[in-house]
Amino acid sequence: MNGARHIEAAAGDADCDLNIVNARVADLYRGVLVEGATVSIAGGAVVGVNDGLRAREEFDAGGRVLAPGFTDAHVHIESSLLSPAEYARLVCPRGTTSVVADPHEIANVLGYDGMSYMLRASEGLPVDVFLVAPSCVPATDFDTAGAAIYAADMHPWLRDPRVLGLGEVMNFPGVLARDRILLDKVALFREAGKAIDGHAPGLSGKDLSAYIAAGILSDHESTTAEEALEKVSKGMRVMLREGSAARDLENLTAAVTARNARRFMLCSDDRHPDDLLREGHVDRMLRLLVAKGVDPLDALAMASLVPAEHYGLRDRGAVAPGKRADLVLLEDLSSFKVATVWKDGKLVARDGRMAVAIEPRPVAVRDSVNIKWLKAEDFRIPKEGRRVRAITCAEGSLVTGELVVEPPVGPDGYCASDAGRDLARVYVIERHRGSGNIGSGYLHGLGMKRGAIGSTVSHDSHNMIVAGMDDESIFKAAKRLNKIGGGFVATLGDEVLAELPLPIGGLMSDRPAEDVVAALDRFSALFAAEGFANSEPLMTLAFMALPVIPKLKITDRGLVDVERFERVGLWVD
Repeated sequence: MNGARHIEAAAGDADCDLNIVNARVADLYRGVLVEGATVSIAGGAVVGVNDGLRAREEFDAGGRVLAPGFTDAHVHIESSLLSPAEYARLVCPRGTTSVVADPHEIANVLGYDGMSYMLRASEGLPVDVFLVAPSCVPATDFDTAGAAIYAADMHPWLRDPRVLGLGEVMNFPGVLARDRILLDKVALFREAGKAIDGHAPGLSGKDLSAYIAAGILSDHESTTAEEALEKVSKGMRVMLREGSAARDLENLTAAVTARNARRFMLCSDDRHPDDLLREGHVDRMLRLLVAKGVDPLDALAMASLVPAEHYGLRDRGAVAPGKRADLVLLEDLSSFKVATVWKDGKLVARDGRMAVAIEPRPVAVRDSVNIKWLKAEDFRIPKEGRRVRAITCAEGSLVTGELVVEPPVGPDGYCASDAGRDLARVYVIERHRGSGNIGSGYLHGLGMKRGAIGSTVSHDSHNMIVAGMDDESIFKAAKRLNKIGGGFVATLGDEVLAELPLPIGGLMSDRPAEDVVAALDRFSALFAAEGFANSEPLMTLAFMALPVIPKLKITDRGLVDVERFERVGLWVD
């Protein structure tokens, strides 16, 4: 941005590029609406508000609300299943002009190359994609990731202005245990004065204090108002999360008051493209907040000014001189329907559609599915006791439980699935190094009657995960995922019923968002026709291999009791 140009225009010595007139400006510093305002823009920045400046072009806001563009304070773009360019095309018309993306998912698959891909593929978009360096690659020692990133690898990122800090420190037991490798990463960004994001579900008391004392000053894992308030009281900024799998925002609004609102930000974390397309992004979060009684200007601050201040983005977050002209025109402060979006003073979206083209930007990445030759016998579970541990899952929650059951055993002496008791077999197949590791277990809560489903989206190491009711369907799902280079599949016997290839790291499509949503719709129709009790079984399945959120999870190395933070056997006795 050109400082001399801004000064000249702000002083009235040269015409501005644009005046937005007849606007109700959301002044987030004073917490008021400025009626009948004129906002002047030059060189991509706001240079005046009601300062009587001339401009070459005028836009009549028609009495609608002009606010700063929205920021998603913590998102994994990979979870949208879209490339960064396609992701921007979906969220920009919703008013999102900046996101802070943690490329934790693709980095766990492709390592340093994954971070490089996200930086290159997100350049020059009408949504500013900032990154934080993934802190947990691998996420834990309980599974096999595709790479390892250490503090020594991160020094170049400190010099990149688009890298704002260290991504969510998920391994909170490692922080409390003073794990040196992890603390080296924290110290690197702390000494550089950069943000360090947290991930501390259920952490409280002295453990929470110790975690914060390491320099970790944000968190997006609160699920109750009480948990959020304890974190706020100890100096954290709390992100209210509204994703696709984890929808915590409504439960947390009770924690927000007029006095503490500036300690909260908004984030989606993981949100699928069909939800982005149909429900919205940050605009949806704003609707939910206001419907729950949060003051609209406080809500807008959580969506713009607070994350800008948290991440040191001093050039955005408000409608004020010197700030980037990243602006949204809202029909009102209840629906938060976005009429117009400006990025750096240029009109980029209008009436829910992009007004400028986003050109495809293919960036080559290596193949990411590297699986040892599979045999049907790899998916047999021999009977080794009387009872097994089964993971219990629930739609809309990342937290799982544990159920101890007697598994059905077939005439061949191997364990089977049981639709009557909602017991599916589940397998995690290591896909990065061809090690041949396969973790086996049981899953209760999908409501699957027959066939199998599989995915290479399985947080956080993103090994292949397959759940099913019979040997042939399970084996077919694993083979098909291997053949298409990763993605989603549903099988019945030797037949593929639905699939969505995700060739970018086994996580993201190279197709337009509409094609991806259409494929997801086919899965949804199939699951409804098959009578799944869980309407989002693929999404639920994706989190069954996440050994950082309680209680029982499965990895390529077997079952993990996250509360005890140790591996446990499948057989109880």
